[in-house]
Amino acid sequence: MATEAPSARPAFNDDPHEESDYRGPATIILRGTEIDVDVEMLGYREPIDGIFRWTGRISPNDQLADIVGDLQRLPCVIRTPHSSRDAFVGDVDFWDRYRIIGKSTPPFHVATELSEIESDTDG
Repeated sequence: MATEAPSARPAFNDDPHEESDYRGPATIILRGTEIDVDVEMLGYREPIDGIFRWTGRISPNDQLADIVGDLQRLPCVIRTPHSSRDAFVGDVDFWDRYRIIGKSTPPFHVATELSEIESDTDG
């Protein structure tokens, strides 16, 4: 009598992108060049200094890689459909994604009203 192989199940049931505050298109303005990219970012209030910080990764992009190379930190501007903000780009990972970091107001919407926060958790 043949037994069925157990069905493949993911090791984790959560979505790695679930905590992201913004996933979508952006433009990185770097050394006078505008580069259209896709980004994934999240923000948080730093408990030590109380400053709101935001960070994320930029999907692999050859034009960005040509300009940034292996530099660890290069000033830039990031523009999303929500707004534009000063940031830093650098620190490429194993998947050729560059880190984007900034502080204070992020270039994406952050819920500031209790009604917005509660409606997000009702979901």
